[in-house]
Amino acid sequence: MGNAMKLCITALVVLVLVVPVTTFSQNCCAPAVPQQGILGETTALPHTLEIGLHYEYLRSSGMYNGSESIIDSLNTKTIWNRTTMTLSYGIVSGIGVSAIIPYQWKEKSRDILGSTQKYTLNSNGLGDITLFARFSPLPRSYVNYREISIGLGIKIPTGRNDLCCLPEEIQPGTGSWDYDFSLSFYQGFEPVDFYLSGTYILTTVHDDYEFGNQFSYLLTSNIHLKERLDISAALSGTVKARDADGEGEISSTGRHQLWLVPGIQVQAIPEKLRLQVYFEHPIYQNFNEIQLGSDYNIRMTAVYLFPLSKSDEE
Repeated sequence: MGNAMKLCITALVVLVLVVPVTTFSQNCCAPAVPQQGILGETTALPHTLEIGLHYEYLRSSGMYNGSESIIDSLNTKTIWNRTTMTLSYGIVSGIGVSAIIPYQWKEKSRDILGSTQKYTLNSNGLGDITLFARFSPLPRSYVNYREISIGLGIKIPTGRNDLCCLPEEIQPGTGSWDYDFSLSFYQGFEPVDFYLSGTYILTTVHDDYEFGNQFSYLLTSNIHLKERLDISAALSGTVKARDADGEGEISSTGRHQLWLVPGIQVQAIPEKLRLQVYFEHPIYQNFNEIQLGSDYNIRMTAVYLFPLSKSDEE
């Protein structure tokens, strides 16, 4: 018997005998869904290629029923690591396109009742790639520090979703074609910038399973302390509908979470390279029935701007 078959049988035995309630699977984020800050809130500068590398560490533990913390005898924990590359290009002033390419590591562990042992499920691999286009009827410039932009995206099922014996949330991808709709507003003052954006993700069915539609919103204030140093404070929220299968809506899925997000940004190379670090702390969590809550998220970003010709803002 091959190692893969042994692993599958072992996992099935554990799932059947130890963890009869698999609906406690949902936590901070549906798989392969780009986070609000990674989608971008403004269009890329014209004739400029923006290359971004984003690292996310997402940790969840603690069981909730609605907004109330409850005892979890299995001591469930999940840790997600996700590295995302983003490529954005400003075609002309006010029109840009981008690609969001995630690679992720997921791990979920639980204690075995009456034992010092625990079982772990994990996966890693390329996630679902999102292609995004953003249009601004009011593009920003050095004359106009304001921008309204509209984004449309499509998530392509490039990530695997057929790894043996893993629940849907641990799979690298969803297997479905999903669609993103985004509306953002930027207002720049001196020394403060403001961003307000919302993104709606419309999901579709794959293999008789559908992750719930999701609405994300973000309000950010960015303060320029020095020529190369900014600090920021944001409220980031997610409202997710219940998942569904062929028998209807699935219990213990769907939620509303709100995070407080302080951050810092450094212009390592002026007008070329910026580095960002964010810490997300949940200040409100309300789940449909019993689910795993979020502890905190850490995000680190490096974005390099490579002008392909002279920008309209220069």
